[in-house]
Amino acid sequence: MYIKIRYIIFSLITIFIGLASGQIVSAGTLSCSVTTAAACTGTVIWRMSGATNAHAELPSQATAAYASNVVCCSGVTGLGNACTGTFATALKLSGVTNAHTEQNSQANYANNACISVPSGGSVSVGYQSTNCTGFDTTLGSMSGTTNAPVGDGTAYTTKICATAAGAVAETLTFSLGANSLNLGTLSTSAVSTGSHTLTVGTNAANGVMVTYSGSTLTSGANTITAMSTAAASSVGTEQFGINAKDNVTPNVGVECSGTPPIAAAATGYSTVDNFKFVTGETILSSSGSINDTTCTISYIANISAPTQAGTYTSTLTYIATGTF
Repeated sequence: MYIKIRYIIFSLITIFIGLASGQIVSAGTLSCSVTTAAACTGTVIWRMSGATNAHAELPSQATAAYASNVVCCSGVTGLGNACTGTFATALKLSGVTNAHTEQNSQANYANNACISVPSGGSVSVGYQSTNCTGFDTTLGSMSGTTNAPVGDGTAYTTKICATAAGAVAETLTFSLGANSLNLGTLSTSAVSTGSHTLTVGTNAANGVMVTYSGSTLTSGANTITAMSTAAASSVGTEQFGINAKDNVTPNVGVECSGTPPIAAAATGYSTVDNFKFVTGETILSSSGSINDTTCTISYIANISAPTQAGTYTSTLTYIATGTF
């Protein structure tokens, strides 16, 4: 005798995007000019006693005579003048104020004027004759390689040049092909199946994990047994499980696809014809950045003769977390 019971799974699939560590900043283009301290709305790199034949001081100083000629830079989110992290030394000073200067390749002076950007960005400084071709901007100019007065960009032939960019914006895309799934009427004589797609992509350097959480099929106090270990479908035995493979028995699912590199089914969900359901586990993952990857999440449900009649549902949440 066959016992037929009507089961429906309604899977309300919620999207959560996790950006694990890192800071979202724009790349930007560095732009610098010599202006007054009051007019500088960006970051002061160093201060000068005049526009030419000048002594210099560090941006941390506040000598009044140096307030009319400051090297002011902007254009990159998170730009700073710290000499730590991701930075480049623009000038070395003989003191914190009233100082002669030298290029960053010299080793006579211990006080550094620096340009810094957030982690993941880049910054470089160079010295060229006549112009700053090949760099983003001109910070100023100087009379020689060491023991040198400084000035604005027109004061001397040797130009102080710089290029800087913030980190590329962190991205994580995540979408689902459907937010509900109907497994129909289950019976003891055949497995019931269903599937939906999930698409994920990220530039996270350390990859992405897609986890799921929720309960097995439930009707009041009654439940369908969740598959705690990966196993094949067994008609006539209570089972509820999922995987992310192109299965043969039963014939459900499609392999993950996209332009490499792509994500892949995680351990426990990556064997054809084997299914599992353990809330909180990872079903898809990658070890590095990936292009948009479309995977099919497949579901199976089996019942046994003693299974209680009812309408069974399950609400699942999928979470994508990128590690940057």
